[in-house]
Amino acid sequence: MYANICNLYYRLLKTCAALLLLLLLVNSGILAQQPIVNDSSAIIYSGMEPAEAVTKLFKNLAVHSFSKSNQVNFGLTGSEYHYLFIKLSAANALSNQCISIDNTSIDTVMIYRIFPGGKGQLLYQGGALMPYKNKHYNWHTAAVEIGIAPSYYLIATKASQKNINYQYQLLDKDTLQSNYEAYNKYVFSYCGVIVMMLSIVIIAFFLFHRFEFALYAAYITCFSSWVLAHYGRIFPALYPDFPVINLVIKPVTSLGAGLLLIAVLRLVFLQQLRQQHPRVLQCIGIILYGMGTLIVCMLLFLLPQPNAALNNALIIAWHIGLIISIIVVLFLPLLFFTTNKTARIFLIAVTVVALMASVQIIATLGYISNFFINEHGMAVGSLLEISIMACGLFYSLLEQMKEKEKHVLALEQEQTDTLKKLITVKDNERKRIAADLHDNLGPLLAALKINFRRIIQRPANLQEDLADKTEAIIDDAIAEIRNVAHNLMPKGLSSNGLINTLTEYFENTQQLYSKNILFTHHVSEQLNAELQTNLYRIICELVLNAARHSKAAFINVHIQCSKGKVTLSVYDDGQGFIKQQHQAKQTLGLQSAESRVHYLKGAFSLQTQNGKGTIIDIEIPVTV
Repeated sequence: MYANICNLYYRLLKTCAALLLLLLLVNSGILAQQPIVNDSSAIIYSGMEPAEAVTKLFKNLAVHSFSKSNQVNFGLTGSEYHYLFIKLSAANALSNQCISIDNTSIDTVMIYRIFPGGKGQLLYQGGALMPYKNKHYNWHTAAVEIGIAPSYYLIATKASQKNINYQYQLLDKDTLQSNYEAYNKYVFSYCGVIVMMLSIVIIAFFLFHRFEFALYAAYITCFSSWVLAHYGRIFPALYPDFPVINLVIKPVTSLGAGLLLIAVLRLVFLQQLRQQHPRVLQCIGIILYGMGTLIVCMLLFLLPQPNAALNNALIIAWHIGLIISIIVVLFLPLLFFTTNKTARIFLIAVTVVALMASVQIIATLGYISNFFINEHGMAVGSLLEISIMACGLFYSLLEQMKEKEKHVLALEQEQTDTLKKLITVKDNERKRIAADLHDNLGPLLAALKINFRRIIQRPANLQEDLADKTEAIIDDAIAEIRNVAHNLMPKGLSSNGLINTLTEYFENTQQLYSKNILFTHHVSEQLNAELQTNLYRIICELVLNAARHSKAAFINVHIQCSKGKVTLSVYDDGQGFIKQQHQAKQTLGLQSAESRVHYLKGAFSLQTQNGKGTIIDIEIPVTV
């Protein structure tokens, strides 16, 4: 099974790699229009504001050198504007033409018509959506005039601390509308799949009451919100009144997705982390706390008068947080890859989204000019990742249910075994009582009967000595009856307490078997009556067993109760025994004591060697 999963994983990697190679070879000309327009562009680097740049940089249009390219990449930028100057012409005058910029993540976009002499006309400003029928484009779009004589247009962009990379398209309004409607279908399909996945996960949460499903639903919401922000479906409508929304929505949703995914993985692998990697678990807790703090800090973007240095610091912190979350998300499944099947499924999901993110980064840097990849690559990757990880969660739930079922069966079997042992001990206890009555009390009563007959038959002057002997036999019989009764139910336990009753028992045992018994104790908690009775019986069984069978001269008993548990230790310096023989055939006292300890959910440990005595250690929880 493990080999099959590994093979599937490597096949998936190969398929994704092949797909990436194929996409790299695909040319963006699939969706391009026929080259009926002669267009060329020039990149202009200037720190001027757009209004100043129009009047100062374009007084003489001939000084600018143009090249044939509709794609530009300014790289990582600061807070300054960046300009692309475009010259358009055609063999015949064209009507209903538009210029469209495909990057909706650049919220600050201005499109100017430039006239000779340094005059400009503002055609479009980022957020001022261009209408078509009863809807609006989310793309940055403006109507242009293309004639036989060249016409000039200026695109001014600004995106603080971001990579500005975009391409423009020249097409008529009907084609633009057709492309946009197809674009909308992708977006609505994505939303439909996300809603379906959210519904499944939320239903699973209410059915199984597993908190990881609630966290995963929140993760899907954050991740899909980030993708929708990439699609330009969140900030453009709000931009004219609330331009900083684009600065907030992406950091908050991306960091929130990373935090929630780490929380999901932590919850799934919580038991293994506690048992095998407690320090890693502590580090993950610190990372989650730090990312939560970082998300709150991202709200500083909403300040009415943002500071440039603060903005730059927040953006750097945002990217550091993303890097850390990616490392943790990859590290956790790898940590349990060889021992946990759920970890392998999660690693496949994370690998898929990492590959698609890599493709997206390559496309953003301008090395892939495919429209579908640029616009929908991350959405496809997110759907695959969300689906595979949901399968991993359900598989983890199935495995946990199986483990719980095995644990329940094991507990039931343990209870059955314990009941069998208790029944056996009960039967053996009855046999021992019968043997005590028959072997100890029976001969005494028989001797008592004989002495009474002898007293009757003897002369009066000889009856006194025989009466004294008969009285001694009666005393022995009474003592034996008390001993049997005491073993069955110690009456002084409820009135005198466990320690006093044990002390009295040890004194009687010392006299009866001529053994030296040392009893030490430290009990700082109140024990319930049932536990005291069981402890008394366990200790009596072990001490009596040592006194009768070990041939020991010294027995040491220690009882301690603290921190919610009772610890017992019984040591004798007797002959000991071979442990294998003990496991094959236990004595009645040891078997009874061990059964009671297991019944109380405690631990029973026996250490012995032939000729070197015996040590028995017992630990019982007080809560039982």
